Amino acid sequence: MMELGDKTMLTTICLSAQYRKPGLVLLATMTALAISSIIAVIVGYVLSATLPLEIITYVSGILFVGLGTYTLVRANSEVPDTCDNPGTLFGMFSLVLLSELGDKSQITILALSAGSPFFIMIFIGSIIGFLIVNSLGAIAGDRIAKRIPMMIVKRIVGLVFVAFGLLIVLGIL
Repeated sequence: MMELGDKTMLTTICLSAQYRKPGLVLLATMTALAISSIIAVIVGYVLSATLPLEIITYVSGILFVGLGTYTLVRANSEVPDTCDNPGTLFGMFSLVLLSELGDKSQITILALSAGSPFFIMIFIGSIIGFLIVNSLGAIAGDRIAKRIPMMIVKRIVGLVFVAFGLLIVLGIL
């Protein structure tokens, strides 16, 4: 339940609205979340010991600002955004992965795994929860984009991503 309305769900909604490919957005999101959960379950403590969380946070924030700015610049473009480019899929994946590193859901998974002999069940449960929440986000984003002109969707997505990035860098999110 902690993921409802979380930045990952909102990111999934925005990406789905922008690219109008909810299945691919969900695939990229779930792959990133699975990797994030694996990191939390198996090597989260190594990551936190070797790479300061502040660096991960700033990179995530900068990535959000960069993608938001790019989306705003291209908002008036006549060329439609598609997921046909493998770089787009990688961009969605890396955006979600970096934003999840050190996030409350990853820390929760790490804490639950550390205190339980059933870490595989914790991983499976987290993936099921992520799948439910982000499926809703992918469907919602696609439906929103069907009702609102794409130029407005791109502007909203760009502004949301820039706002997320700034809030992350400032330590608010």
